[in-house]
Amino acid sequence: LLLLHSIQCINRIMMMSTVDVCVIGAGLSGACIARNLASHNKSVLVLDARNRVGGRLLTAAAANADLGGADFGGAWIWPRSEPNMANLLQNLNLQTVPMHMDGISMAYIANGKRHVIPDGQAEMYAACGGGAIRVCGGASRVVSELLEPHSVRLGMRVTEIDYNDKKEVKIKCIKNNANKNDNPTIIKCQAVVLAAPPKVLARTITFLPNLPKQKTESMIATPTWMQEYGKVAVSFPTNWWRQQRMSGISIDHVGAVATWWEACSGSEDDGNLPTLAGFVTEQGAAMLRKVICDDSSYLFEFIIESLKRVYGVDANAMGTLESVASDNEIKAQGSSEQDGLIVTNGVITVSYKSWLEDDLTNAKDDTVVDFTCDYGDRDLQSSVEPLFFAGTETAAGAHGHMEGAVIAAERAATEVVEYL
Repeated sequence: LLLLHSIQCINRIMMMSTVDVCVIGAGLSGACIARNLASHNKSVLVLDARNRVGGRLLTAAAANADLGGADFGGAWIWPRSEPNMANLLQNLNLQTVPMHMDGISMAYIANGKRHVIPDGQAEMYAACGGGAIRVCGGASRVVSELLEPHSVRLGMRVTEIDYNDKKEVKIKCIKNNANKNDNPTIIKCQAVVLAAPPKVLARTITFLPNLPKQKTESMIATPTWMQEYGKVAVSFPTNWWRQQRMSGISIDHVGAVATWWEACSGSEDDGNLPTLAGFVTEQGAAMLRKVICDDSSYLFEFIIESLKRVYGVDANAMGTLESVASDNEIKAQGSSEQDGLIVTNGVITVSYKSWLEDDLTNAKDDTVVDFTCDYGDRDLQSSVEPLFFAGTETAAGAHGHMEGAVIAAERAATEVVEYL
């Protein structure tokens, strides 16, 4: 029955110039909305400007099979307080693993001294706190499991939405690789769900007619969750920190990466390789820009040296002496502002994703508003005729988390079904 329904949806999308609903944003919120609406027998088309699904759920292994499977974006779920995500993972039959907290942790403070934190105290210093779990293989798997490939068009930037109160919407979009003279793609639908960061939507899409002034200003005034952050991940051939009875948790008041944790153990389907990952703040991003401005391969040595300093280990203990190749075999690919800068030396890989420099996360222009809008504000949630709004920033609770994305999706999908 489900297969028959999928075939019917494919036929409707291929044969008709109009679908029931167009979802803008193939992240977690957009994926949940698409699945929900499809279960109500609505034809759905999901558009995303990126060349992949997932939005701010980006798993390193998705960019390169040699990476450990660490999450560059959202990674953690707290099942005790986030029932929607817990139920979703169960329904999708996705395996999870608790964050590793066993063993000593490290703190490197501004005076240049390293402090060893005793076993049993890691949760006090971990960025995720206690009770967090990760999805085996990376959080982006959730979106991949939710979306039907035939219902998604990637690399499509929406530039204009023309709408009225008669359930007539015309969406204009361009392909990422389009030439200046190429005609835009036109998609017609009865309703649209915008499931991307509010300020990005407000600054990159022309609405005809304009959205209400209060709505637009509230969207522009809403910071994208974690917009000033990035992540670094380092994959090793062996889990050297566990071998040395370390939790992998550390904090660093000196380097570009403010805090580290075990992102993959490398065993029992938890990633391809043992991997440490950490947050890069806005200040840390400035440091890394200086490091990679002349040669992106410099990232490798800079991060490895930082790990040695923070964890108090040498190259032999980390396995880097046997694992790295000569300098002329260092390979760099990708970019930090897109799906990650990946630098490999032998079998060790350092990768860096900057959400601060990602224009689909942190869109900037000259528009200025004199207030900051709270996450979950009514102006963010409110629909405008056939236009509906989702995404974790709009959630009434758990905003910024995957839980918030699911909550917002449920609300928006319900509103669309009632509208249609």
